Amino acid sequence: MFSIVAGIGLAIDSATTVISSMLLSPIIGPVLGMAYGLIIQDVPLIKRSMKNEILSILLCIVLGLIIGACCSWTVMAKDWPTNEMITRGTPTTFYAGIA
Repeated sequence: MFSIVAGIGLAIDSATTVISSMLLSPIIGPVLGMAYGLIIQDVPLIKRSMKNEILSILLCIVLGLIIGACCSWTVMAKDWPTNEMITRGTPTTFYAGIA
């Protein structure tokens, strides 16, 4: 759901939509699980959380590819890359997002 909202926000150049998708994001759950697992030294929790995070990220990438493919032939694609795509797709924002 959240990746669909983010993909549409990028496609229509809407910072508000991209930011609102972050509020819908359930991907924070596995991150919290990894942090909690590290603190209490629960290795199975850490592994399960890592697996869920990786699957969530892969699902986001696949949905992003599907949204891009579905929208690429529409009128909105003539303005691609949008300012949102350009500003969020730099190496600097990538490395900052990892942290």
